[in-house]
Amino acid sequence: MSQTFSSLLTIEPLLHKLAERKFIEATPIQANAIPAVLDGNDVIAEAPTGSGKTLAYLLPICEKLDPSIKEIQALILAPTHELVMQITKEAELYAGALGLGAASVIGGVDVKRQLDRLKKNPSILVATPGRLIELLEQRKVKVHMVRTLVVDEADRMLDSGFSRAVQQISKRVMRDTQRVFFSATLPSVVVETIKSMMQKEPVLIQASGPDSKYSVLHFYLVSEPRKRADTLRRLIRLVNAKSTIVFVNTLEKVEEIQSKLAYHHLECRLIHRDTSKEDRSRTLTDFRKQAFPVLIATDVAARGLDIQGVECVVHFEPAMDADAYVHRSGRTGRMGAAGLVFSVIAPQERFIIEKFSKKTGIPIVEKEMAFGELKDPRPPKQATVHKKRPFRTK
Repeated sequence: MSQTFSSLLTIEPLLHKLAERKFIEATPIQANAIPAVLDGNDVIAEAPTGSGKTLAYLLPICEKLDPSIKEIQALILAPTHELVMQITKEAELYAGALGLGAASVIGGVDVKRQLDRLKKNPSILVATPGRLIELLEQRKVKVHMVRTLVVDEADRMLDSGFSRAVQQISKRVMRDTQRVFFSATLPSVVVETIKSMMQKEPVLIQASGPDSKYSVLHFYLVSEPRKRADTLRRLIRLVNAKSTIVFVNTLEKVEEIQSKLAYHHLECRLIHRDTSKEDRSRTLTDFRKQAFPVLIATDVAARGLDIQGVECVVHFEPAMDADAYVHRSGRTGRMGAAGLVFSVIAPQERFIIEKFSKKTGIPIVEKEMAFGELKDPRPPKQATVHKKRPFRTK
């Protein structure tokens, strides 16, 4: 049975802001996490991308903010500039409803402007770990009043170069600071690392997205490697989605695919690790407005993307592992919306899809394109067996 936000929260301005945005019922992760965070528990929560996990930690944080304290009371860490800015936008909305503020600090931009915002005493700070460590060492940021530390996309943060920075930041806040970790996937090694940063036994929460298993369909197409780009082109034409994200594994492939699709008059743009912040921001803004239909991206460039209305995700090559498959695929079907996920694989890569399906519990069904439709693959032709005539003797 679904729960309403009015049964989970008590502060009227927050409920009014939610109602204004037509958010009445909580998603499963929100219904489970909000009470746990409000009660002050340390929390490890696993929830798929698009399940509403940002509000699952942000709303209880706002509910607990003390207006009389003019210091940072909640610290939220995220791995990418894009995700930091998305979270900050939500934090400004809900903290703002209470007359309080939120700010962000990220690398690669003018630090003076960020410090000017910190002088306004925000109650919530959202940051990338690298820039925050830099400001902590310069004593430009104080975290002694932080009551709640949140780490979003914990698996990515702790399975990458951010792990050491996250652990350093965890040591900088007070020992009794509440620690909350959210992620789309939680491998056991990541869970053990998280627990090492906690002073008490955490509450473990696992929640699926709203009807996510039913709203997103997963398929794979088999293609010879040299025909993969052509298979992608035909697939994009066939699906005819308003917005499709194509994931590739290397920078070289990003530019190669863009060139081939453009040759066939398919409008697309790309983001990768070398894309400037200005170009990236402009490209994502246009993609959200559906100014062009196809976005080609590498995993690193697309990490933390939160774009509503993505109808289709294509893995141009198999994801590097099952966790990456879940993260990529989670860009469609957000908040229960319908979505399609396709993987284009070589014949010898079938075992990878079978492994992903087994590990994630997601049915991934083989399809082929024929006569402008997606169809079940035809069974292989049986070889004709010619019976030898018996040798006759006179």
